[in-house]
Amino acid sequence: MKSKLLILSIFLLSISSMSCMKDRKNIYEGPDVVEFLGITGTVKKGTVATPGVANVTVQLVGHQSTSPTEISYAIATTGTGVNGTDYTIAGTANKITIPANSSSANIVVTAIPANIPTGTKTVVLTLLGNSTIGVSANYKTFTLSITQ
Repeated sequence: MKSKLLILSIFLLSISSMSCMKDRKNIYEGPDVVEFLGITGTVKKGTVATPGVANVTVQLVGHQSTSPTEISYAIATTGTGVNGTDYTIAGTANKITIPANSSSANIVVTAIPANIPTGTKTVVLTLLGNSTIGVSANYKTFTLSITQ
């Protein structure tokens, strides 16, 4: 009997606390922006047979689109790695497409192990957004370290 009374009390308490909520909207009303999921990452260079691969996630903060959304990014010259020599990036150069009805996509960076004999190479990516979607100030740059 006590357990039934306890369950009933918890149920009534939870209902009463929810009824006090003034605004139950759960709709994002800020500007649409893109950002990296994190600001740093590390991938081992791997071997020629199995090179290291990093998925750098770009996420949309805001409203999803019913059509694919193309986002521009730049490879900063501050990185020590060279695109095409130390690593490759899959897809269209300096562009990533977030699929329709989605909130994220990955920039796929693959190490070229034969060209990284020692040390660490870095890849610095900077989001640029597009004409309608801005860039988060805090998560606009991502640094990937390719290590031994």
